[in-house]
Amino acid sequence: MNGHKFEYKCARMLRRKGFHHVEVTKKSGDQGVDIIAYKRFSKYAIQCKYYSYPVGNKAVQEVYAGGKYYDCDHYIVMTNGTFTKAAISAANKLDVKLWDNCSLLKSTSLIFELMRAINILGILLGFYLLRNDLSFLLGNIGQYYKELFLIVAGIFGWLGFGSWPVSTLSCALYFFLALTLQGNQVPAFCVNGINLVFLFPALIHFIHVYLLKPKA
Repeated sequence: MNGHKFEYKCARMLRRKGFHHVEVTKKSGDQGVDIIAYKRFSKYAIQCKYYSYPVGNKAVQEVYAGGKYYDCDHYIVMTNGTFTKAAISAANKLDVKLWDNCSLLKSTSLIFELMRAINILGILLGFYLLRNDLSFLLGNIGQYYKELFLIVAGIFGWLGFGSWPVSTLSCALYFFLALTLQGNQVPAFCVNGINLVFLFPALIHFIHVYLLKPKA
């Protein structure tokens, strides 16, 4: 892994931790800020350092100055390793958060855990609806497209959490299923012909897709 790839890894991590409108800045003229992100109505400036040695106070000073340039409210330096005592001292004075050993930061946001559970349930339900009929494997896929759409929506929603296009597709599939997937074998709480069981994940994905898009 190089520094540029580490920035995108950090961006994915931030989304899973509840940050939204996460955007990796351009490499030239970034003012010492690698990522701009938002959380709870606050704007964050983040610098990412992929080093084989401890990060010094220069990174702290850069993200603080760059964050001021971008009118940010908070500042973070993320690294795969650790920080020097000088960096820790500077961070305390400038109110910069230091995230070391970023590969060990496993905590995730509620929306990430909720969407993961929804998508796993969607995949399992899709296979459950196909459990007694294997004719879809013999060329009759057309009549089972809704069940297959449910499986695809779950897979895309689960694995494509950090991708705006993939999450948009998952959202569209759930909306389609909310309007069309009904029957004796399908859980349904219908209002005006809309299956609320599938409308709920569609709305959750819609909100997530909005939060994935960088601010203009």
